[in-house]
Amino acid sequence: MKPIFEKSDIQTLKDQLSTPRKITLLSHISPDGDAVGSTLALSKVLKTLGHETKVVYPSYFPESFVVLHGVEDVIIALAKHDEAIPAIESAEIIFCMDFNEPKRVESLSTALQESKAFKVLVDHHLHPHPFVDITFSYPVQSSTCLLLYHLIEELGWMRHVDQDVAEAIYWGMMTDTGNFSYNSEDPDIYTTISALLEKGVRKDFLTAAVQRGFTVDKIRLNAHAIMNNMKVYSEYKTAIITLTNREKMDFNYRVGDTEGLVNVPLEAKDIELSIFIFEVNNLTKLSLRSKGDFPTNIFAKEFFNGGGHKNASGAEVYDTLGNTYDLVMRALKIMHP
Repeated sequence: MKPIFEKSDIQTLKDQLSTPRKITLLSHISPDGDAVGSTLALSKVLKTLGHETKVVYPSYFPESFVVLHGVEDVIIALAKHDEAIPAIESAEIIFCMDFNEPKRVESLSTALQESKAFKVLVDHHLHPHPFVDITFSYPVQSSTCLLLYHLIEELGWMRHVDQDVAEAIYWGMMTDTGNFSYNSEDPDIYTTISALLEKGVRKDFLTAAVQRGFTVDKIRLNAHAIMNNMKVYSEYKTAIITLTNREKMDFNYRVGDTEGLVNVPLEAKDIELSIFIFEVNNLTKLSLRSKGDFPTNIFAKEFFNGGGHKNASGAEVYDTLGNTYDLVMRALKIMHP
């Protein structure tokens, strides 16, 4: 279903962009395909329109994303904090892509909130926080990239969508639906894909970059996690996988090496909920995927102050992996009285 944009918001954005501006595009910690695809796509369109743009992420993205045009110019705050903060402070307009509250950019949150720039939110997650001037928030959209495509369309910028832009948009649409395996029954998705293919998207090449660009270490890490760390709770139709920081070190972990791991248990016909619990520095993260009617977003929000979509959600817990696992088990019992 195509989003219906408020005409006043569209006109306000057009007015803000009527003259060349300094623009920073920002996305969330551990940027995924939708975050990277949406920021890179919009950045190139804005450059074509005569604006000066910078793309900033709090932390690194997976290595496979190097196939996207413009990724080499991204500022990673974890490595270049002294460039990331000025990029936010000097911006006249900030686009907040694929996140709905300042805390999602972690170390950049204060700079974002204190910035006097005109702020625009483009996102598809539930319950956006009121920290921007214009909000384009449509949770029914399967990805921020799909929403961005329609926003570009509404703004009359389709002539600026070239192969690079189209591939960045397609990348986000593909990765945020598990290669169109969940949250992907909206016919509009495939109408949009058809239009993107007309722009020259190399679908098979991009699919291979995501699915076949694995290192041996990544394969071994994922095999270890499934073989040794996956527990199945048949009474809840649930599988839980865990991974510690030490285990990641043992397998020479690199950003993106566990991308898609949480989806693997759902290939079993009797598993309807998959939970990946893993350590990241001094906290524990949860990644949840489901098939059917189990609401991962409600599970994540009610028990862990997380969020997401019905079939794909996440959360952060400032506790040990062991304690988090216990919390997950208690939550499962409550969800399955």
